[in-house]
Amino acid sequence: MHQKNLIPLEPSTGGVLAPEQVIGREEYIRTYWDILSRQGIVLYAERRFGKSSILRKMNAENKVGFLTIYKGIEGVESLDGFVNGLFEHIKEKKLIEEGMIGKAEEIYNTFTDHVPDVGGIKFKRTNKKWENQLRYLLSLLMKQHQDKCIVIMLDEFTIMLSKLKDEDAVNILGYLRDLVQHEFKDRLRFVFCGSVGIDLVLDKIKANGHNIGDPINHMNKQRVRPFEDEEAIYFSECLSLGCRLDLSYEVKDSICKQADNIPYFIDSFFDKIRNQHQISLETVDQTLQAILEDPDNQNNLEHFYDRIRDYYPNKMLTNQILNYISYQNDFVTEAAIAGHLNITTENERLQLNEEMDRLRTDGYLVRKSVGGNRQFQFNYSIIKKWWSINKAY
Repeated sequence: MHQKNLIPLEPSTGGVLAPEQVIGREEYIRTYWDILSRQGIVLYAERRFGKSSILRKMNAENKVGFLTIYKGIEGVESLDGFVNGLFEHIKEKKLIEEGMIGKAEEIYNTFTDHVPDVGGIKFKRTNKKWENQLRYLLSLLMKQHQDKCIVIMLDEFTIMLSKLKDEDAVNILGYLRDLVQHEFKDRLRFVFCGSVGIDLVLDKIKANGHNIGDPINHMNKQRVRPFEDEEAIYFSECLSLGCRLDLSYEVKDSICKQADNIPYFIDSFFDKIRNQHQISLETVDQTLQAILEDPDNQNNLEHFYDRIRDYYPNKMLTNQILNYISYQNDFVTEAAIAGHLNITTENERLQLNEEMDRLRTDGYLVRKSVGGNRQFQFNYSIIKKWWSINKAY
């Protein structure tokens, strides 16, 4: 990393960051713009890893050749609500010329279930009003911004999917795919962002009897990871400056390591130590303990338990696996896990293997192979410590 000028930052404790406060993600953003020139993105990571901040920063960049629309949809529970919310957001951001808003709103609101032709735009016959409304809205944006690729960033898309009826979730995935692959192929991209892995939601839909194949195989999957070591230290130095703290390199390095270089948890450390006069390595250890044992879950670590409860098909087995691994000092073999859980039959071993793969894909575990044996450990030490303190039995 090239030497950077320090930017004084104060802890945000999970608040919304201004675009200029989002640091250390420049390489990610360059990669995402390059991908978006060709296809959409499925952006995923655990909660508090900075996905939303990255998208807001991209949205604020006014990238040449792109029109970006960022919309949080975590609370949306219907497709009508989704499309209406998007329409209201576009009006609010004045992405449609002021003189056109009234006419556009009038046409949008007069859609019925069957609208074959409106204002010269041909519509397929459909029994879904929201499809006609969305297609009209996108057509209008294309006309208003003819020299741009439209990028619609949908934050917490997977949570919305999980709240929809299965049939509606299948319909929206299929319809959005059809739009970007056919009618608006060269000028429309979606970013599906979520703190719950989209594979978990799709697996749940499939388990309920819906044969949906792979509805996102046209998109590029991108995982947001913690800072690299140099980025983490730079972030801690910016926070030290903003908090007016004179910390030794050893203290800053310890904070970053204890936080696994995860931006939110580095921020959380500084929020807790900012008013202390003497800060030592022991202070850092005590602060970590306070984060891990916080009864109010201010750091949202409970999320790592809740997503298993809400989305995993074999919750008891999943919890038993994590309970056992959380007590181990080093990597543990899959065979050792099977032995501890008294798993002996071929069918049980197959279930265990599938669950280990799910936990690894979803970011809980990391795997290495030694002498042909699969070995596992928690991906992040802070999650492992929290799990052993609060959940393991």
